[in-house]
Order: sequence, then structure tokens, then C-alpha cells
Amino acid sequence: MLLLLAACSSTGDKAKRPQAVSDTHRAASLDAVAPDPRDTDIWQRMRAGFAMDMPDDPQIDVELRWYLDHPLFLENAWARGSRYLFHILNEIERRGLPTELALLPVVESAFQPHAVSRSNAVGLWQFLSETGRDYGLQQTAWVDQRRDIIDSTRAALDYLAALGRQFNGDWTLALAAYNGGPGYVSRMCESNRSRGRGAGFMDLPLRDETRCYVPKLLALRKLVENPGRYGVTLPDIPNEPYFTAVDVEGPIRLDLLAAVENLRPDDIRALNAGFHRGSTPPGGPHRLLVPVDVADEARRQIAALPRETLPLPAVTQSPDLPQRRVQWRRHTVQPGETLTGVAQRYRVSIAALRQANGLHTGTLKSGQDLMIPVAYAADARPGPKRGCDGERVLHRVAAGDTLWSIARRYQVEPGRITACNPGLSGAALAVGKTVSVYRPAEVTAVADATRHRRETYTVRAGDTAWRIAQNLGVSIDQLQRWNNGLRTQSLKPGDRLTVIRNGG
Repeated sequence: MLLLLAACSSTGDKAKRPQAVSDTHRAASLDAVAPDPRDTDIWQRMRAGFAMDMPDDPQIDVELRWYLDHPLFLENAWARGSRYLFHILNEIERRGLPTELALLPVVESAFQPHAVSRSNAVGLWQFLSETGRDYGLQQTAWVDQRRDIIDSTRAALDYLAALGRQFNGDWTLALAAYNGGPGYVSRMCESNRSRGRGAGFMDLPLRDETRCYVPKLLALRKLVENPGRYGVTLPDIPNEPYFTAVDVEGPIRLDLLAAVENLRPDDIRALNAGFHRGSTPPGGPHRLLVPVDVADEARRQIAALPRETLPLPAVTQSPDLPQRRVQWRRHTVQPGETLTGVAQRYRVSIAALRQANGLHTGTLKSGQDLMIPVAYAADARPGPKRGCDGERVLHRVAAGDTLWSIARRYQVEPGRITACNPGLSGAALAVGKTVSVYRPAEVTAVADATRHRRETYTVRAGDTAWRIAQNLGVSIDQLQRWNNGLRTQSLKPGDRLTVIRNGG
């Protein structure tokens, strides 16, 4: 599923980018600044570090009104940001930067690490490819650190600190430069000075996107500073780490973490968004981010995996590097082949194939190339039991569950469940027990399709395509696809748009 595009991205002139700062911040720990134990409210902690000047700008109130009129946008942004906010605030405080900057990912991406803009800026902080490389963010076939919470936050704060120095501590100009490019803002300042005019943010004839960018952040500051005044209740985000790093000794498939109890798939994706082949890369970084409360279990799960060293296939481009726990092979789809058949041939799960290749259905095309994540020494293992192939779903038995009700829920035969869970019988369904259920790809595709529902959104005054996408949690590309190539610049109040929930 394509994610939403952020309107305020770093799309401006990069000709005079400040040089990237040194690597002294690169090895900073996740929790370099220990919060005062008396600070139980992360919002109060953030308010204590607000340091930006608040210009007398009517656009700030315009942006504030938009946030108040779109509570679902903020609700979704805070929910996603609850994973990252503690880490971001720690890093900002450690550097002595204004804590308003912790709110910038709301403006840039609504805290979505997979966000991609129309100019191909990526991640929470919306880095363009070139700027990301300037600040040490790897972008390879295996990893895009613009999506990684630790690496992208380090790079964004390096960049913002450099801009703050370049513009002599004027953070309104520094933020305008983060959006429009430092060369662009510098030229505007010089042009005004040459005409005897002021060179502050409010004095510059900036283009509309950059002109509105800073007020969007300052409107958020006003809302966080005094939520009661605006009738807003901020969510309770614990003032403690949400995630921590778990070291691994080499490449490891992300889907192997599915066996960790209480580790949700959306946490795995959201905390490890930089890995886009379903595996940590052969050349590193060799670490995964997981919620703190499941870290010990994740370490035990990883430690229990086989340790044999396997040869690395040529497609990884590092033939001299030993690899553990995962191999990658290339498979060209033959006429008549199905996803289930390919999964059976290589003894991998449907879910692993889908994740590794970005597949949203069970349909394959002849000649299509697939990357196959083969775990362990798969060729030496017996194939799956009959009926134990397809997408693996872990079901935790709840009160009232029966073997028949579980089978009906997942659209499989009861015998398919008992065959794949040795010792399981109807009498052995203890509450809390985890049961493996395997569904063929074709069943999964049909089940996924039935979850989609079609809705209608009526355009309101002041709406833009980007803001509609942000509010609904979809992308502009999706809006255009669902609405026959919608022309985003021609929206009028009263227009009706089709939205498909949980759709691709």
C-alpha cells in the first residue's frame, strides 16, 4: 500500500547546502538523556524546551483552525508518533535544540516512516535522496535509512542544527530553509537586503508552500502549549522509551519475529521501516528495533535460531561475507505457477514471499522475478507437512474458541489445523495457547479483498488533496487511482471522492 505524500518536503534549492556535521552524533545511544523521574508528562517536558520566537503571523491561526477542524488527523499522527516521540525528544534535548522540532514530523509526514512525497522525499523527516546521502543515510537495494527512526532522526537534527547556525539562530528562517532549501532562503534574504528591506521570515516573499510551512509547526506548538484553551485533550504518551535495539549477528528475516508473543506485526514494520526486503541487510546494520516490553523475549527467540554459516548468493553482491539465518535466491515465475506453489517449492511462507517482493495479491505473472528468502539450510530440511503451507497466522485461543470456530474464522478445514499443531485436539484448546493456522494464498487474497470497504468523502472549504490524504490516512496516489486520475489542483467544496478503506 502506498503511503501518503507530505506537502512540506525538502524540495527546494540545494545548491548551498551546509556541510554535514561530523560523525560525533552517529553512535549516540537510544536513551542518551535520562528524563527527570519527576517528569511524568512528556508534553510538559516538551513545553519546558520551547524556545522559538512566535511571530505575529495570522497564518498561524489559519493553520491552528485546520488542526482543530480535523481532529482525526492529529489523533492518527499522535498514535503513530507515540512510538518515536520519546527518542526524538531525547535527541533534541541532548543537542540543546528547541523542542518544537519534535513536532516537525507531524508537519512533514504525520509520523509515517513510509511516507513518500511527490518529489520523492522519504520518511518521518522527508529526506530527498541527495540530502540524505549528504547526512550519511544509506540508500541501497536492502535498506533506506531515510525511513529508519534512529538514523533519520540523527540526520534530520544534524541538518537542522547546521541550518540554525547558518541563519544565526533564527529558527523561522532555518525551518523555511529545511522546507525550501537553504540556497533559496539565503537568496531571498540577500535580495531583500539589497533593496533596503528586512530579512526576517515575515519580510521574505517566499513561495506559498514554504510560507505556510513554519506557521504549521508554530500552530502545533500553540496547541501543545495550551490544549485546554482549544478544547483539545492530548494523548497520554509515556515519558519512557517505547523501543530498544536488539543486536543480531547477521541478516535475519523480520517475519521470524512473529513468534515473539505480544509483538504486533505493525510494531515490527513501523520500527524497522528502513529494511525493505523483509530482512536486515548482509552488510548491516545488524540490529532490530522492538518495543521495550518484548525485548528480552525477542533476544531469546533470536538466540534460539540455528547458527550455521551459509554461503551468500551472488545477488547480495557481497560474496565474501558469511550469512546467518537467511539466504536470498532469485526465482523467475514460469507459466502456470502460483504463489502457493513457489512457497511450497522453496519451503517458505506466503507472508515471507509477499513481504520480500511487495506483493498485495496471490497472482503471479509469467516471467516475473521473485526474491526468495530461504531460512536456515532449507534444502536439508523436509518439506512442509501436507496442509501446512501458505500464509502462517498465529491465533491465540480465547475463551469460547473451538477447533471448528477457529477453522471457520480462517476459512480452512479443522484437519488442516490439527495436522500443523502436533498434539492439538479440541480438548487441548487452553485459553492463551498459540495455534498456527496456514491459509493458501488464494484464500488470503479473497479474505483481504472482503475487508475493503468503499466510502465517500465530501470536499470541504479549505481542503487540499494532501490534507484530505493526511486526514484519511491514505496517499494522493490512492485518491487519484480510486477517482479515475483525479486532478488534485481542481478540487472544489462539495466534490465527492471515493475512498477504499484498507485497500491498496
